Amino acid sequence: MDSAKTEALKKALRQSAAQARDAVPAEWRASLSEAICGSIVREVLEPLESRRGTKLTVCLYGAFRSEASPFPLAERCWADGHVVVATRVKDDRQGMELRVLDNPSSWGTGPWGVPEPDPARTAEYEAEAPIDLVLVPGLAFDEFGGRLGYGGGYYDRLYEARRKNARSAESTLWIGFAYGAQLSKMRLPKEEHDLPLDGLATEDGVRWYDRRSNDG
Repeated sequence: MDSAKTEALKKALRQSAAQARDAVPAEWRASLSEAICGSIVREVLEPLESRRGTKLTVCLYGAFRSEASPFPLAERCWADGHVVVATRVKDDRQGMELRVLDNPSSWGTGPWGVPEPDPARTAEYEAEAPIDLVLVPGLAFDEFGGRLGYGGGYYDRLYEARRKNARSAESTLWIGFAYGAQLSKMRLPKEEHDLPLDGLATEDGVRWYDRRSNDG
């Protein structure tokens, strides 16, 4: 499929995926988000901490509109002594940086109204510093490790930057974070530059993928 047809297909899929996510009842979203965080704790954080024998660095995102929220996970990580960082769109909007979150008041509002770390109250996390887990938002995900994002390519570029610059980049886990309703029944279009996922966390648990087999 040529690039123009791929983009047209992605645009149509984004519209239908956004509608499916918005259809998750508002009164369910908080409890579903808590359940997804529980999946991450049981199936990712606890085994990872046990295996690596050290406290972890976890990268979150600020939930926007009807997105599943990883905010409850930040509270658990702070209580357990893990380092919490979060994504922030750079001022030139050409990519994302990571900043350290120390408490709930570290959040501010970025472009398009998306919650982000407030640069006046947070320190930048060095590009070379290791990260154990990155939680990745999206509109839809499939059973093969595919992800449909919002079209800005921010997480694709973050993945490439981390892979090129960060220490222990290959040991970082990239896990989608979404409601089970966002799991697509069809295989999503995937391009060479798209971020490959290690897994997808939903309220039903974590699906694991072989990232290296999908890493273009």
